[in-house]
Amino acid sequence: MGRPLIISASRRTDLPGYHAASCKSRILSKISRLRTRHLYGVVFWTRHVGPFLKGGPLHDLVARDLDNPVINLTITGLGGTRLEPGAPALEGTLKALPALVRAFHGEPWRIRWRFDPLLKGHSSIRVFTRIADTMSALGAPTCTFSFPAYYSLKGDLTPQFEKAGILPWETAEKEEVIHRMAEVAASRRIVLLSCSQPENLNLHPVIREAQCIPKDVLERGHPEGIPLDLPKDPSQRSKCTCIASDDIGDYETDRCGGGCVYCYSKAGGPKFDEKWR
Repeated sequence: MGRPLIISASRRTDLPGYHAASCKSRILSKISRLRTRHLYGVVFWTRHVGPFLKGGPLHDLVARDLDNPVINLTITGLGGTRLEPGAPALEGTLKALPALVRAFHGEPWRIRWRFDPLLKGHSSIRVFTRIADTMSALGAPTCTFSFPAYYSLKGDLTPQFEKAGILPWETAEKEEVIHRMAEVAASRRIVLLSCSQPENLNLHPVIREAQCIPKDVLERGHPEGIPLDLPKDPSQRSKCTCIASDDIGDYETDRCGGGCVYCYSKAGGPKFDEKWR
């Protein structure tokens, strides 16, 4: 059958949110060209629910054409604020989540909620609790988090964070916020997953290591139950645990319109905000 293919759309940029038609065409084109490999699953990354809802450009693709779709959905509660000016507002996203689950084969474990990154003075436990209540009611079982990374392909992000008024965390502050999140998550049967920061596992015993291209979820969702045997993705950070995938996003052509002030991607960030709004 050949080496399995996982398509990632896309960790480089919000491809579904701002380039949905292109996202769909690239996935279908990649599938049509497969000869010695077989498509195992598709993992979407976005803040936007709309493109996947009925009538949206990606609805039929995930609901009908793809056997094994998964979505990493970032919801921080900061959408529409100066920190995430181009991201969707919380109310509309929460209201649309049941329809999102229906699109993803009616299986809520395919929805991977990201409350990420945790921003000192901005990430609210009250908002986290509200989102967790909704996710728990739907049956979405995990929440992925991380603290801000200060280095990326852009270089040192410290000046960008300072300009945005995002202060660094002290260790004791990290422990406090994680303890509070863990209490909320545990009471709602949500597992907290730390992304690319194994040191966070020491902050609370319930925290597990994240895998944003998730082997266990993809295996669970595969219609034939074929085991997934892929190595760690060599193109990612050393502490990333994701298995290998083919990312179809592009830093230069697929600009992100979120305008998030903390963005580490070369495809977006505050300098693109005025262009997109």
